[in-house]
Amino acid sequence: MKTEIASVLSTPRLADHLGYVAGVITVGAFLPQVLRAWRTRQTRDLSLSSFALLITAGTLWVVYGALSRDWPVIATNAGMVALNVALAIAKLRYDPSRAPGDVNV
Repeated sequence: MKTEIASVLSTPRLADHLGYVAGVITVGAFLPQVLRAWRTRQTRDLSLSSFALLITAGTLWVVYGALSRDWPVIATNAGMVALNVALAIAKLRYDPSRAPGDVNV
């Protein structure tokens, strides 16, 4: 019985499904913050340097996922890159403490 359960849990298909579920939860958990930033236009406390790092890391994960043909990694990180780009754009657009053309983070 124990080996049957271990066998089912170790199948690549189940692993992919778990990856997709985790990815949906990860991206879904970040979505309210993006929507709130765009709806309220309150971005003063958001850090552009954090978003630059997250976008870079997420892009590298997408490349890794593509090279290893790991679709859950690709999908999750592509979603996170898109949401981080959306927050960075909101920061650049709505932060009143930033002067036009100011590139300091």
